[in-house]
Amino acid sequence: MSDADRLAVFGDIHANLPALDAVLDAIAHAGITRALVTGDIVLRGLDPEKCVKRMRKTGWPCVEGNTDRRVVGKKVKPKTHVRDMRPGTRTWTKTMLSRESLDWLDSLPAVVETSLGPHRVVAVHGDQTVPPGAVDHSASDESIIATMDALGADVLVTAHTHSPMLRWVDGRLVVNPGSVGEGTDDDRRPSWALLEAGQNGIHASIEHVDAPLAPPRDKNHRKGE
Repeated sequence: MSDADRLAVFGDIHANLPALDAVLDAIAHAGITRALVTGDIVLRGLDPEKCVKRMRKTGWPCVEGNTDRRVVGKKVKPKTHVRDMRPGTRTWTKTMLSRESLDWLDSLPAVVETSLGPHRVVAVHGDQTVPPGAVDHSASDESIIATMDALGADVLVTAHTHSPMLRWVDGRLVVNPGSVGEGTDDDRRPSWALLEAGQNGIHASIEHVDAPLAPPRDKNHRKGE
């Protein structure tokens, strides 16, 4: 297949560099050179700057996640010292990021799109949709169709929940690749999605890195951190 017919989708990295590198290696091993990134590059993990640099180097389209937005908007007091901060928090994360990385995160759009064969693929992070409403396992077909119609999407890529999903609605596909950096108690493997366009339409699969590199979210972090 040509590059135009294959696409990787991943996100919710949360500054987990080993998991990100494992997913990037898996994508490269699959021979895929194009991807959409669903945001939440930083926050809670320990390598925000390196993760941002990895993403910038790929040049792949990336949407702004809610954690990216929170870090960029965090005000840090002038006399705050790094040793007084808990690693992974918003304040710590912002102090770990270079000006170039913060500017890049701040520049990320809410919506990105690409083509997959003849299909239009649109990605959002999923915490905010147009029209508003969650795009997840519990969403009604009607609300998903309304979102896809508003975005003009043949394939809608979303994230945020960390829960992988492939869902067909009225002949159109909704994809949530799960999370690179934060798994669940019962599955700590980083995940991503592989999309292929063929003569019979789109084939989609959820892929996992076979290693427990994505521990669940640390419950010691406050909501929003």
